[in-house]
Amino acid sequence: MDNGTTAETATEADAAAVPAAGRQAAGRQAAGRRSAGAVNKEPVVAVGLATLGFVLEVAMLAAFVFWGFRQDSPWDLVLGIGIPAVLVVAWGVFLAPRSERRLKPAIVCWVALALFLLAAVALFAAGAALWGTLMALVSAGHFLGSQYVARQAS
Repeated sequence: MDNGTTAETATEADAAAVPAAGRQAAGRQAAGRRSAGAVNKEPVVAVGLATLGFVLEVAMLAAFVFWGFRQDSPWDLVLGIGIPAVLVVAWGVFLAPRSERRLKPAIVCWVALALFLLAAVALFAAGAALWGTLMALVSAGHFLGSQYVARQAS
């Protein structure tokens, strides 16, 4: 047995042994593997907006925690823990991408904007005007960007 055989000659021998239909199926599988991992079809803008949306969700929860704990006792615990907890459950049920009860995408976008702006108002009410302004501006930018991407996709 010759140890000097190369991978190229082994591939040629294998190709001769495989029927034509098998070679075509193998070629389609190889092409599928190349295209599946080669380029992500989702544009960078959409990925950036999804990331910004997640950051806004976390900021929204932090804003409501901050606002809640700025209230008088015993309401500070109730509002600082209760409102964010209710929002997490409601978001998971109605707005989360993999939820079985997810609202229509257009409604999700408007509800998310309303919640983000409500978090901005909560920051203003807690005395954090700079953070409230930043939350409102970034929320509006996220909404406009999401609307633009949705129009481009349709």
